[in-house]
Amino acid sequence: MSEVIPVRVRLTTRMAQDGQEESYQFEEDGQLVTLANGQRYLRYTEHQAGQATPVQFRLGDGAIQLTRNGPVKTRLTFDRETKTTSRYHTPYGIIQLTVITDELVAELNWPRASGSLHLAYQLTAGDQLVGTYQIELRFEAWYDTM
Repeated sequence: MSEVIPVRVRLTTRMAQDGQEESYQFEEDGQLVTLANGQRYLRYTEHQAGQATPVQFRLGDGAIQLTRNGPVKTRLTFDRETKTTSRYHTPYGIIQLTVITDELVAELNWPRASGSLHLAYQLTAGDQLVGTYQIELRFEAWYDTM
């Protein structure tokens, strides 16, 4: 049996690639899901540039996993202790990436169904730096009073 709590998600992402910097922000409705085994997921659909992309954060002790299932499929694992590898599925094929987590700060309050997450990381392909990224994520429970 799983528990599903509606949440409001606020996300800011900053990225630097090839000398160009970019950032975007958005707010979405989502769900905090707790499975019977205690595993927790933050799920929402990101709406940007006319595209709807399902996003899921697996919120674990120590490591965080981000999955995006849009036209480009991504699953990244962030772990302060070790580099992780990922496959980046593009329309042109699969690229193997290495994730180097520089910062991972999670402040999670399960009883209140709220929390924040700060991630700073680098992606490399082979010996080449793809880019540096920062994610600031906040979520909190909301209840419809109607």
